[in-house]
Amino acid sequence: MASALTTISPPRFTPMTSASRKRAAPRPRRSIAIGAREALAMWRRKQAVFVDLRDWEIVDQTGWIEGSLHCPQGEFANIVSPSSPLHARLFEPGKTFIFYGGPEVSPLASAKRARELGLEDALALRGGLKSWRAAGGRVAGHPNSPFPALKASFQLAAKYARRRLSSWWRRNDRRRGPGQGQDLRKA
Repeated sequence: MASALTTISPPRFTPMTSASRKRAAPRPRRSIAIGAREALAMWRRKQAVFVDLRDWEIVDQTGWIEGSLHCPQGEFANIVSPSSPLHARLFEPGKTFIFYGGPEVSPLASAKRARELGLEDALALRGGLKSWRAAGGRVAGHPNSPFPALKASFQLAAKYARRRLSSWWRRNDRRRGPGQGQDLRKA
């Protein structure tokens, strides 16, 4: 009976070798979300392509990241799928694809889906277009883009020129004296 009740000794402690540490160490998980400053740096180095997931109406109202592709949610799977003819044209190998959208679309879910479909470097922009603007990124098609600012500065310059021109007219009317050259603006 004594042989049946043998005690089980605990396993001996063996120190980890460098090879076993490499196997046992958890792989660093690459986050699927990216901050606006990091995304802006990648955009400036031309390493990233932005994909806008919002509807056309919202895009027209709020603008979009300059140079981004527009891919509404309904067309997403058809465009991102490697079997799609558009995939080879739009998604260049070696680029990081950063998805962004508004509160009604989920760029995080889209980035995960894109990874499942074969785009390994798919990320989601944390904070969307609002954080992009706050980081100093360019926005196209909206009053915050350079074109309306240029238009506003042109309007300001025209207003200044009209003011200068009207003061010039008043000075020249006084120099001519009464009866010498009627005011042509009234005619």
